[in-house]
Amino acid sequence: MTVFRYDGGFEGFLCAVGDCLEAGEKQPEFVRDGDVYSSGLFAGDIHEVTTVRETALMLRKRFVNAVSQEAFATARYAFHSQKAGIELLVWRYLTLGLQVGRRVCLMLTEEPVHSVNLIARHVSHEAHKYKGFVRFREVETGFLYARIEPEADILAFIAPHFVGRVGDRRWMIHDLQRNQAALYDLKSWRLVKNIELTAEPTLSATEHDYAALWQRYFQRHAIAERHNPKLQQKHVPLRYRKHLPEFEPDNDSL
Repeated sequence: MTVFRYDGGFEGFLCAVGDCLEAGEKQPEFVRDGDVYSSGLFAGDIHEVTTVRETALMLRKRFVNAVSQEAFATARYAFHSQKAGIELLVWRYLTLGLQVGRRVCLMLTEEPVHSVNLIARHVSHEAHKYKGFVRFREVETGFLYARIEPEADILAFIAPHFVGRVGDRRWMIHDLQRNQAALYDLKSWRLVKNIELTAEPTLSATEHDYAALWQRYFQRHAIAERHNPKLQQKHVPLRYRKHLPEFEPDNDSL
Protein backbone atom coordinates (compact mmCIF):
# COMPACT_ATOMS: atom_id res chain seq x y z
CA MET A 1 0.00 0.00 0.00
CA THR A 2 1.22 3.48 -0.88
CA VAL A 3 0.20 6.63 0.97
CA PHE A 4 -0.33 9.56 -1.39
CA ARG A 5 0.16 12.90 0.36
CA TYR A 6 -1.25 15.90 -1.52
CA ASP A 7 -1.91 19.59 -0.86
CA GLY A 8 -5.56 19.17 0.17
CA GLY A 9 -7.10 20.83 -2.89
CA PHE A 10 -9.18 19.16 -5.57
CA GLU A 11 -6.54 19.65 -8.26
CA GLY A 12 -3.96 18.11 -5.97
CA PHE A 13 -6.27 15.18 -5.33
CA LEU A 14 -6.72 14.62 -9.08
CA CYS A 15 -2.94 14.58 -9.43
CA ALA A 16 -2.80 12.02 -6.62
CA VAL A 17 -5.36 9.89 -8.44
CA GLY A 18 -3.30 10.20 -11.62
CA ASP A 19 -0.15 9.09 -9.79
CA CYS A 20 -2.10 6.23 -8.25
CA LEU A 21 -3.36 5.03 -11.65
CA GLU A 22 0.11 5.31 -13.18
CA ALA A 23 1.60 3.25 -10.36
CA GLY A 24 -1.16 0.64 -10.62
CA GLU A 25 -1.92 1.03 -6.92
CA LYS A 26 -5.02 -0.98 -5.92
CA GLN A 27 -5.24 -0.04 -2.23
CA PRO A 28 -4.07 3.55 -1.89
CA GLU A 29 -4.37 5.82 1.10
CA PHE A 30 -4.64 9.58 0.82
CA VAL A 31 -3.52 12.18 3.36
CA ARG A 32 -3.46 15.94 3.17
CA ASP A 33 -0.52 18.21 3.93
CA GLY A 34 -0.67 19.19 7.56
CA ASP A 35 -2.74 16.18 8.62
CA VAL A 36 -1.23 13.93 11.25
CA TYR A 37 -0.44 10.58 9.70
CA SER A 38 0.19 7.79 12.17
CA SER A 39 2.18 4.99 10.57
CA GLY A 40 0.90 1.72 11.95
CA LEU A 41 2.17 -1.82 11.63
CA PHE A 42 1.04 -2.08 8.00
CA ALA A 43 1.84 1.47 6.93
CA GLY A 44 3.03 1.93 3.38
CA ASP A 45 5.52 4.18 1.70
CA ILE A 46 4.62 7.86 1.46
CA HIS A 47 4.47 9.31 -2.05
CA GLU A 48 4.59 13.11 -2.17
CA VAL A 49 2.21 14.32 -4.87
CA THR A 50 3.16 17.36 -6.94
CA THR A 51 0.16 19.45 -7.97
CA VAL A 52 0.33 20.24 -11.66
CA ARG A 53 -2.75 21.89 -13.15
CA GLU A 54 -2.20 20.32 -16.58
CA THR A 55 -2.11 16.85 -15.01
CA ALA A 56 -5.39 17.50 -13.20
CA LEU A 57 -7.01 18.81 -16.39
CA MET A 58 -5.87 15.72 -18.32
CA LEU A 59 -7.49 13.40 -15.78
CA ARG A 60 -10.65 15.52 -15.82
CA LYS A 61 -10.81 15.32 -19.62
CA ARG A 62 -10.23 11.57 -19.54
CA PHE A 63 -13.06 11.02 -17.06
CA VAL A 64 -15.49 13.39 -18.79
CA ASN A 65 -14.87 11.67 -22.13
CA ALA A 66 -15.38 8.25 -20.56
CA VAL A 67 -18.42 9.15 -18.44
CA SER A 68 -19.86 12.69 -18.43
CA GLN A 69 -19.37 16.23 -17.23
CA GLU A 70 -22.22 15.78 -14.75
CA ALA A 71 -20.55 12.72 -13.18
CA PHE A 72 -17.30 14.65 -12.80
CA ALA A 73 -19.19 17.51 -11.12
CA THR A 74 -20.71 14.95 -8.75
CA ALA A 75 -17.24 13.72 -7.79
CA ARG A 76 -16.08 17.29 -7.19
CA TYR A 77 -19.04 18.19 -4.99
CA ALA A 78 -18.54 15.03 -2.95
CA PHE A 79 -14.83 15.73 -2.48
CA HIS A 80 -15.60 19.19 -1.08
CA SER A 81 -17.69 17.66 1.68
CA GLN A 82 -14.37 17.00 3.46
CA LYS A 83 -15.89 13.98 5.20
CA ALA A 84 -13.51 11.50 6.73
CA GLY A 85 -12.38 9.00 4.10
CA ILE A 86 -13.93 10.96 1.22
CA GLU A 87 -10.76 10.71 -0.89
CA LEU A 88 -10.88 6.94 -1.00
CA LEU A 89 -14.60 7.00 -1.79
CA VAL A 90 -14.17 9.48 -4.65
CA TRP A 91 -11.11 7.56 -5.90
CA ARG A 92 -13.25 4.42 -6.14
CA TYR A 93 -15.94 6.41 -7.96
CA LEU A 94 -13.47 7.87 -10.48
CA THR A 95 -11.72 4.58 -11.17
CA LEU A 96 -15.05 2.77 -11.56
CA GLY A 97 -16.17 5.39 -14.06
CA LEU A 98 -12.98 4.97 -16.06
CA GLN A 99 -13.57 1.20 -16.10
CA VAL A 100 -17.28 0.99 -17.01
CA GLY A 101 -17.81 4.35 -18.72
CA ARG A 102 -21.30 5.86 -18.86
CA ARG A 103 -22.83 2.81 -17.18
CA VAL A 104 -21.63 4.20 -13.85
CA CYS A 105 -24.45 6.77 -14.03
CA LEU A 106 -26.99 3.92 -13.94
CA MET A 107 -25.44 2.15 -10.93
CA LEU A 108 -27.34 4.34 -8.47
CA THR A 109 -27.88 1.69 -5.81
CA GLU A 110 -24.33 0.32 -5.90
CA GLU A 111 -21.29 1.56 -4.03
CA PRO A 112 -19.45 3.84 -4.31
CA VAL A 113 -21.94 5.51 -6.68
CA HIS A 114 -24.77 5.66 -4.14
CA SER A 115 -22.70 7.29 -1.39
CA VAL A 116 -20.93 9.73 -3.70
CA ASN A 117 -24.24 10.88 -5.19
CA LEU A 118 -25.78 11.29 -1.74
CA ILE A 119 -22.87 13.32 -0.39
CA ALA A 120 -22.65 15.43 -3.56
CA ARG A 121 -26.34 16.34 -3.35
CA HIS A 122 -25.88 17.52 0.23
CA VAL A 123 -22.92 19.75 -0.68
CA SER A 124 -24.71 21.11 -3.76
CA HIS A 125 -27.77 21.91 -1.66
CA GLU A 126 -25.68 23.72 0.95
CA ALA A 127 -23.88 25.77 -1.72
CA HIS A 128 -27.26 26.74 -3.19
CA LYS A 129 -28.52 27.77 0.27
CA TYR A 130 -25.52 29.98 0.92
CA LYS A 131 -26.06 31.89 -2.31
CA GLY A 132 -29.08 33.32 -0.52
CA PHE A 133 -27.67 33.48 3.00
CA VAL A 134 -24.40 35.35 2.45
CA ARG A 135 -24.68 38.88 3.87
CA PHE A 136 -21.98 41.36 2.89
CA ARG A 137 -21.10 44.17 5.31
CA GLU A 138 -19.28 47.33 4.29
CA VAL A 139 -16.23 47.95 6.45
CA GLU A 140 -14.49 51.27 6.99
CA THR A 141 -11.79 50.52 4.43
CA GLY A 142 -14.49 50.37 1.76
CA PHE A 143 -14.62 46.71 0.78
CA LEU A 144 -17.42 44.25 1.52
CA TYR A 145 -16.95 41.49 4.06
CA ALA A 146 -19.08 38.41 4.75
CA ARG A 147 -18.51 35.50 7.08
CA ILE A 148 -19.92 32.00 6.82
CA GLU A 149 -19.55 28.71 8.68
CA PRO A 150 -20.65 26.00 6.24
CA GLU A 151 -20.44 22.28 6.91
CA ALA A 152 -18.73 21.70 3.55
CA ASP A 153 -15.97 23.52 1.70
CA ILE A 154 -18.23 25.51 -0.65
CA LEU A 155 -16.31 28.72 -1.41
CA ALA A 156 -15.30 27.51 -4.87
CA PHE A 157 -18.96 26.91 -5.73
CA ILE A 158 -20.44 30.19 -4.49
CA ALA A 159 -17.67 32.70 -5.34
CA PRO A 160 -18.44 32.80 -9.12
CA HIS A 161 -22.08 33.55 -8.27
CA PHE A 162 -21.12 36.64 -6.28
CA VAL A 163 -18.66 37.79 -8.92
CA GLY A 164 -21.72 38.11 -11.18
CA ARG A 165 -23.96 39.62 -8.50
CA VAL A 166 -21.49 41.98 -6.77
CA GLY A 167 -18.92 42.56 -9.48
CA ASP A 168 -18.57 46.32 -8.91
CA ARG A 169 -17.11 46.12 -5.39
CA ARG A 170 -14.12 44.43 -3.79
CA TRP A 171 -15.25 41.75 -1.39
CA MET A 172 -14.22 38.89 0.86
CA ILE A 173 -16.25 35.83 1.88
CA HIS A 174 -14.58 34.42 4.97
CA ASP A 175 -15.08 30.74 5.85
CA LEU A 176 -14.48 30.75 9.59
CA GLN A 177 -14.56 26.96 9.84
CA ARG A 178 -11.56 26.52 7.54
CA ASN A 179 -9.71 29.83 8.03
CA GLN A 180 -9.88 30.58 4.32
CA ALA A 181 -11.53 33.22 2.17
CA ALA A 182 -12.58 34.00 -1.36
CA LEU A 183 -11.20 37.42 -2.35
CA TYR A 184 -12.47 39.46 -5.30
CA ASP A 185 -10.40 42.41 -6.63
CA LEU A 186 -12.76 43.70 -9.38
CA LYS A 187 -11.00 41.49 -11.94
CA SER A 188 -11.08 37.94 -10.62
CA TRP A 189 -11.51 35.99 -7.41
CA ARG A 190 -8.96 33.78 -5.69
CA LEU A 191 -8.91 31.46 -2.70
CA VAL A 192 -6.64 32.46 0.18
CA LYS A 193 -5.92 30.05 3.02
CA ASN A 194 -4.78 30.49 6.61
CA ILE A 195 -6.85 33.64 7.12
CA GLU A 196 -7.10 34.75 10.74
CA LEU A 197 -8.62 37.99 11.99
CA THR A 198 -6.57 39.81 14.61
CA ALA A 199 -9.52 42.11 15.35
CA GLU A 200 -13.16 42.49 14.39
CA PRO A 201 -13.62 44.46 11.14
CA THR A 202 -15.01 47.92 11.86
CA LEU A 203 -18.26 48.57 10.04
CA SER A 204 -18.82 51.79 8.16
CA ALA A 205 -21.48 54.20 9.40
CA THR A 206 -23.59 53.43 6.35
CA GLU A 207 -23.46 49.72 7.08
CA HIS A 208 -25.04 50.22 10.50
CA ASP A 209 -27.95 51.95 8.76
CA TYR A 210 -28.30 49.08 6.28
CA ALA A 211 -28.28 46.50 9.07
CA ALA A 212 -31.05 48.41 10.81
CA LEU A 213 -33.04 48.42 7.56
CA TRP A 214 -32.61 44.64 7.28
CA GLN A 215 -34.06 44.17 10.74
CA ARG A 216 -36.90 46.65 10.15
CA TYR A 217 -37.80 44.95 6.88
CA PHE A 218 -37.76 41.53 8.52
CA GLN A 219 -39.91 42.65 11.44
CA ARG A 220 -42.47 44.76 9.58
CA HIS A 221 -43.18 42.17 6.91
CA ALA A 222 -43.84 39.49 9.49
CA ILE A 223 -47.51 38.69 10.08
CA ALA A 224 -48.04 38.07 13.78
CA GLU A 225 -51.03 35.79 13.21
CA ARG A 226 -48.90 33.56 10.97
CA HIS A 227 -45.89 33.36 13.29
CA ASN A 228 -44.56 29.82 12.89
CA PRO A 229 -41.09 29.32 14.46
CA LYS A 230 -40.85 25.68 13.39
CA LEU A 231 -41.51 26.48 9.74
CA GLN A 232 -39.14 29.45 9.89
CA GLN A 233 -36.41 27.28 11.38
CA LYS A 234 -36.96 24.71 8.62
CA HIS A 235 -36.30 27.30 5.90
CA VAL A 236 -33.61 29.23 7.80
CA PRO A 237 -31.89 26.79 10.22
CA LEU A 238 -30.28 28.22 13.33
CA ARG A 239 -26.76 27.57 12.08
CA TYR A 240 -27.29 30.08 9.25
CA ARG A 241 -28.71 32.86 11.42
CA LYS A 242 -25.52 33.64 13.30
CA HIS A 243 -24.29 35.86 10.46
CA LEU A 244 -27.62 37.22 9.18
CA PRO A 245 -28.23 40.83 10.30
CA GLU A 246 -32.01 40.39 10.25
CA PHE A 247 -31.69 37.90 13.12
CA GLU A 248 -29.17 39.87 15.18
CA PRO A 249 -30.32 41.51 18.41
CA ASP A 250 -28.18 44.60 17.80
CA ASN A 251 -25.95 46.14 15.12
CA ASP A 252 -22.94 47.18 17.18
CA SER A 253 -20.73 44.38 15.91
CA LEU A 254 -20.42 41.84 13.14
